[in-house]
Formats: sequence, C-alpha cells, structure tokens
Amino acid sequence: MNCVLLGSGGWIPTSRRETCCALLREDTHALLIDAGTGIRRLFERPDLLAGVGSLDIVLTHFHLDHVIGLSYLPGLTLPEPTTIWGPGELLTGVPTRSILERLLGPPLFSAPLRTIASAVREVPNRELELSSFALTTRVQERHAEPTLALRIGDYLTYCTDTAPDFANVAFAAGSRVLLHDAWYAGETSKDSNHSAGGDAGRIAREARVARLVLIHVHPLEADDEALVASAARAFPNVTVAHDLAVIPLS
Repeated sequence: MNCVLLGSGGWIPTSRRETCCALLREDTHALLIDAGTGIRRLFERPDLLAGVGSLDIVLTHFHLDHVIGLSYLPGLTLPEPTTIWGPGELLTGVPTRSILERLLGPPLFSAPLRTIASAVREVPNRELELSSFALTTRVQERHAEPTLALRIGDYLTYCTDTAPDFANVAFAAGSRVLLHDAWYAGETSKDSNHSAGGDAGRIAREARVARLVLIHVHPLEADDEALVASAARAFPNVTVAHDLAVIPLS
C-alpha cells in the first residue's frame, strides 16, 4: 500500500503545492483523506484511479482549503458514486450534509450535493471501518475550529491543522509514517492554529514513528531546507511533502 500526496500545502494553492489531499489505495478501493485542490491531480494522472471501483473521502474539517476539491468530483468517472464522510456532528453538532450543502449547490455551485456523492455520512467517534481501511479518529481542539486526526492501522497517522498537540503522541505511537502539520520553520509555534517543524519533530520522536513527512506547508514558505532542519533536530528521518510524492506504507 502506498500514499500519494495529491496536495501537500495549506490555505492557498501554488504552482508548487495544491492544498491538502492524500490518496490511499487497496486493490479496487481508494480512500481520499481531505478534499483540497489536490484532487485536480487525479485529472492530470488518471492512472491513479485506474481500476478503482469505489472511492471514500474522509474529511478532517470543513475549512475551504480542505473541501473545495469536492466541487471537482463531477469530472471523475467511477463505477460507483463517491461516499463522503465528514465530522459535522462530531466537531460542530451540525450534520455534514447540511454543512456541505451550503457550498455545493445553488447559488454557489451548479451541481447539488446529491449528484456529486452517493452518500454523505458522519465520521464516528474513535473508529471507522471501511471495506479496505480501518480508521481511528481523534478530535484535535487546538485550531480555530476543531479538526480530526486520523490513523489508518499502523500504516499512517495524519495530523493537520493543529497547534502543537502532544496528545497526538499516544495516538500516533508506532505508526510507520506520520504526516504532520508544519506551518512554520522553527523550534515551536506561538500560533494557536498550526505547528512548527520542531513541534512535529518532537511528536514524531516521542511517538516512535518510523518516518515523518511535513504537510500543510505555508504557501509563502520558500525554504524547504529550513523546514526540514527545524524538525530534524528532534527527529532525523524527516522530509517535506511535495505534490505527487509516493510514500510507501507497507
């Protein structure tokens, strides 16, 4: 199993990085984590979904840079319509469908949500079983609005849009790969919404993961080396994500 980073940046898409979206695939079942502008990579690289029969999308939260790619879904041709899983009830007390219908449908978008996805379902607290993937969830409170951390077995833990949250150490413990928010190149973040490279490095070290990949990179961050260096002081096996990077998970 591999993870393909379709979008590795945050907030504003650039020529270097689309906003967050990660693709995992097991045989004919595919999973997208978040739905940023990185979904457009699926049109550039149709081979990524070749042979896929079913697609699930799991959202970590509803900020536009993580959901705007849902509006691209009418352009995909799949044997089965997509299922969207959102944390509306869990994080906000409002159904995911109600939140997404504000964005996907008139007057903001011509295609209503019911034509884009076969089902819109709620992410349950703690565990979500899909046909090929076993997910565990954790609510991260250290953001403008709460977000979800996701873990897929022992393969991958995904922690984006969070200030340093050391409860993620236990959540990520033993994962092969940790994808972690790194908005700043520095020892620690003074921001209540995002982490620095040093924060991600310390979480990776304490969680004893095998590899750290820095994601949700600031669109104005021009120096990847400084970002890597800030994390490597705590955890040497670190890279900065880039779009279409293939990360082996097994």
